[in-house]
Amino acid sequence: MQDQGPHGIDVEGAIIDADLLVKYRLVNRAIETLQDAIKSAPRHIPLREKLREIYIDSNRMSDAAQLCMDLSTLYIAGDKLELANERLLEAKRLDPRVSITARLNQLETGKSSPSIPASRGGSPKSITGDLADINIFDIVQILENSRMSGVLTLRSGSRSGNVYFNEGQVVDATFGQKVGLEGFGELIEATEGQFEFEKTQTKYQARIEAGSNTSLILDVLRDKDEARHDAAVSADEFMMGE
Repeated sequence: MQDQGPHGIDVEGAIIDADLLVKYRLVNRAIETLQDAIKSAPRHIPLREKLREIYIDSNRMSDAAQLCMDLSTLYIAGDKLELANERLLEAKRLDPRVSITARLNQLETGKSSPSIPASRGGSPKSITGDLADINIFDIVQILENSRMSGVLTLRSGSRSGNVYFNEGQVVDATFGQKVGLEGFGELIEATEGQFEFEKTQTKYQARIEAGSNTSLILDVLRDKDEARHDAAVSADEFMMGE
């Protein structure tokens, strides 16, 4: 039996036609075919997923990112929160200009945020994903804009630690035996691995104080850059003295 939309459109046939058109390099025609089908079946996920693939393959990243945002909404409606989370993070990776903060703010109104897969213990995770898809600076900004309190856990190779937030503001960090600014300075250099944020009602001790997370990050990066510069100068002077 053919999969048909609410107006009798053959959505399975539209996907097959799109594949055929792409095969013969008629990409624009394939996109039009899927767009027409989506107008008749706007909540049909496979149609949108196929269009998303074609957008990515044809390097139309901003279009693909917007489609990912649309898909995240549809996945939420179907209680497929992990898939919603994947598409939301993919949207940010495809087009860094995309803001996903609004979606996170919808968390407070119930089942409407694409980034809240339930943990096995039943505790909601506001954000989970891969640092290859979204960098730590974007994660921190999202949490600040959303005024979320909780713990961000980062696992990147030998680096593993936590960053603590009170209403979106970084107030503490731990990395092995290092705490506060020292621990935070180690963690913000992570560029690969996994991250997980867990919302809590806890108010954490403030070992880190800053006007904003952005100013905090910039200050830490400046300090690290100056330390590297001083180390390089010292090494050069040592070599010249030999």
